[in-house]
This record gives sequence, C-alpha cells and structure tokens, in this order.
Amino acid sequence: MNLQTILNDIIKNAFPELMDEDIAIEWKNLEDALMDQGGLTGHGYFIEVDESLKKANEAIIVGGIAHELCHILADLKVGKWQILLDRVAYRIFKRYRTLDERNTDLQAIIRGYGSSVLLFMKYSENKGYNYYKEDGLSIREIEAILNNGLK
Repeated sequence: MNLQTILNDIIKNAFPELMDEDIAIEWKNLEDALMDQGGLTGHGYFIEVDESLKKANEAIIVGGIAHELCHILADLKVGKWQILLDRVAYRIFKRYRTLDERNTDLQAIIRGYGSSVLLFMKYSENKGYNYYKEDGLSIREIEAILNNGLK
C-alpha cells in the first residue's frame, strides 16, 4: 500500500488548499498512537502511520490521514506563534484538546471522510486504543452525524 498515493488522492479530492504544501508521509513504529502529524523544521509537515496499519483496509488508513490533514490545515491558517500556543494549550488544558479534536473530526466529516474516520475509530478501539471524550467525537456521535446526511 503506497501511503504517498493515498495522501495525494485525499488532498486532490478534498483538501485543495494543501496541494502546494510539502507533506511527507511514512510508515513508522509509533509507541502510543496509530497516526501522528506535525511540522517539519523549516518548512512542511509530516504524517506518521504506525506499521501495524499495513494490514488494515485502505479505508481505515484514509480516515486517519484525513483527520491528520485537518490538523495540518488548521496550522496553516495561523502563524507560527499561534501554533506554538496551540501546542501548549493542547497539552495543558483538557478542554482545549477536546474542542480541537472534535473540530478536527467535524472538519474531516464535512470534507467527505466521515465513513472512513468512523472505520479508523472502530479499528483503533478494536486494537485496544480507547477513545475518551478529549480524543474527539465518539463513535456514536459520528454514526449519528452520518445517519443524518453527512458522509
């Protein structure tokens, strides 16, 4: 499974504002997450995908990548100081983290990746990653949104 091809397809289909951004993506052995993202020193961004996902259905991986792209998109809309403040607030304030993750999930759903985000969350839960309120929307909330018309 080629992560770069998946990333490029998602960007082309739903994230046109990221077309000119440098976004590196790679398989990595992550300790406590299935995916992670962040800024590269100087310019660009990265997405890391845990190697345990190599055997997962592509739609599951798509859901996780779409979520991470929404984080990158949020960073692009603010300056470097705001990104730094955001990172600090995210780590210190549980409520801030909750709102950030819920907004990120909603953004992925609005951009058409709700079903894939739901698959990613169910996969994560089945692999022993518990979702807590501060991690974003719950599986039930996403199912309710999808059942009311957004896909």
